[in-house]
Amino acid sequence: MEILSALTVLDVRSLLLGIAVFLVVLRFLRRPRNLPPGPWGWPFLGNLPQLTWYGGELHENISKLTARYGDVVSINLAGIPVVVLHGHHTVKEAFSRQQLSDRPPAYTTEMVARGKGFLASSGENWVELRRFSMTVLRKLGVGKSAFEQNIVTEAEIFIEEVKRHGGKAYDPKHALGNAVSNIISMVVFGKRFQYTDPAFKRLLQVLNDVFVQAGAGSVFEFSPVFNKLTMLPYLRTYVASLKNFYGHINQLLKEHSKEKTANHHEDLVDIFLSERKIKEQQGVENAALRPENLQHIVADLFGAGSETTATTLQWGMLYMMAYPEIQTRVQKELDDVTGRNRLPRIADKPDLPYTEAVLCEIQRIGTITPLALPHRSTEDTIIAGYNIPKGTTIMCNIWHNHYDPLVWEEPEKFRPERFLDGDGKFRPREEFMPFGSGRRMCLGEHLAKMELFVFFTYLMHHFTIKKPDHVPAVSFAVVKNSSVRSLQNFDICAVARE
Repeated sequence: MEILSALTVLDVRSLLLGIAVFLVVLRFLRRPRNLPPGPWGWPFLGNLPQLTWYGGELHENISKLTARYGDVVSINLAGIPVVVLHGHHTVKEAFSRQQLSDRPPAYTTEMVARGKGFLASSGENWVELRRFSMTVLRKLGVGKSAFEQNIVTEAEIFIEEVKRHGGKAYDPKHALGNAVSNIISMVVFGKRFQYTDPAFKRLLQVLNDVFVQAGAGSVFEFSPVFNKLTMLPYLRTYVASLKNFYGHINQLLKEHSKEKTANHHEDLVDIFLSERKIKEQQGVENAALRPENLQHIVADLFGAGSETTATTLQWGMLYMMAYPEIQTRVQKELDDVTGRNRLPRIADKPDLPYTEAVLCEIQRIGTITPLALPHRSTEDTIIAGYNIPKGTTIMCNIWHNHYDPLVWEEPEKFRPERFLDGDGKFRPREEFMPFGSGRRMCLGEHLAKMELFVFFTYLMHHFTIKKPDHVPAVSFAVVKNSSVRSLQNFDICAVARE
């Protein structure tokens, strides 16, 4: 009996081993040929455990794979086959193609709020939404020199808020987030909000929650499986944040129609509703002007146009605090160009090469969106000699490109000189891509550059940022596994300059 029992156990083990071998062989045979190389993953979870759960950030762990697999790497994120691109030449060539310009479905957001904005849409729908959004932004002067005054007005209010603390230690995150968001609010709603406004304060908090809880890989959003696992605490929290965010957006849209006065300036919501009414009267259907899309367009502008810029400026404050000699050099250059009797303007930028180099280095070393938003292939194609099947999710590891030691010497060090030539003039770098690359580059790039320049130079003109006495050392700790590289809360002392 014992021999029979042992043989039975061996038969069961052999059967299980045979099934496992069969599944491996079947997977290999069914796998399309000449796909980009990558590591083997776990059943169901793919490479998610080794890339996110065993230490390190997702973008850093994927970057390490390039040493073995090269610049084009295949990974699996909980059932989602993903190709991650590294190297600026590879990224620019790939994302210039129309067939790589779609987005994968954002399952969780679509479950919470119907419609699409310009960030998540694809195909003709994206073309129409982007065309509408860009037309409106141009009409409202965004990115043009005349719009500078809107930014200056908000920057001046922010400076007064900083002055109110009298050089004592405080956390600038809320005031900075409110100031930058107010510029978008003027575009969208034709009004700004007081820093003490509880509704707007809550909107900015839930927006931050969405970015933090989405995670760098956005597994919940883009997985047709994970978004249904509502028993997971993380997913419940993320869905709750999305509902709160869109709830606040829709409440502001409702209030918008009640608050118009004789002094009301035309804004994006006005133009959207007016254009929609004209199209309805003409009997013309426009994909961009569907009613449910308005909440997403507004949400996209707040998400892409405020959180990232405000976070970049926080990185700027922290680095000026950590590198006082660089801060002093920026202040000297500003004083030499503008003097102490007037504030810097956008027109001064060509005469401020070191200041511009510092801003670029802040964006490089901060790399606020390390993996950016994913793309999806609309047809079979080839990248760097590898076959990319239709429907593949494609990501760009911007963090890798900004920290590649073959491109940037000692990339972990803060060196603005990387963006200066031998004569001290500003030197653009093609490897530098904080706003992405190709057909789906950031819609608000020009606005963001204006905001960063104005707010940063105003801060440097008015204050010297110093480390509070109670802080033992400047920390660059970030919020872990966030879709935006947000810094942990920190205090500054903004000491007024004479």
